Amino acid sequence: MKIVIPGGSGQVCQLLARHFHAQGVAVAVLSRSAAKTPWRTVQWDGCEAGAWAAGLEGADAVINLPGRSVNCRYDARRRREILESRVQTTRAVGLAIARAACPPRLWMNVSTATIYRHALDRPMDEATGETGGREPDAPATWRFSIEVARNWERAFFDAATPRTRKVALRSP
Repeated sequence: MKIVIPGGSGQVCQLLARHFHAQGVAVAVLSRSAAKTPWRTVQWDGCEAGAWAAGLEGADAVINLPGRSVNCRYDARRRREILESRVQTTRAVGLAIARAACPPRLWMNVSTATIYRHALDRPMDEATGETGGREPDAPATWRFSIEVARNWERAFFDAATPRTRKVALRSP
């Protein structure tokens, strides 16, 4: 089995890579910085479908974990980085999968449950959930997070990858 994990510097990526590697899976982590790990680490810029894209050939799965941390003050620069780090990376992965002669069978792309409206009246889920952002009393930070989620998922679902199953991982 072969798994490619873009977003190599994050905690979730490291946990997944360690787990899969221990199970004997061939793991390739895409990271903006080189790191010495027991699994393969490939440098990429997170923006272009570059030389790293060859590593997607014949992969069983891609688990895309992009994004600048949201644990920060939301000034204009950080808002731009939060949005671009998710959308550009997802587009680059989608383009690389679309160009692959033998594309991955599965593409899991982390997303966010903040795409749903804030609800205390009922659960929000894929079957019956309502996207948010139109609530009249929603703070601007909520609207920003919802717009990030919409643009991020649009980049994911608009990618032309007909031979690859896609799953958006909407976590809180």
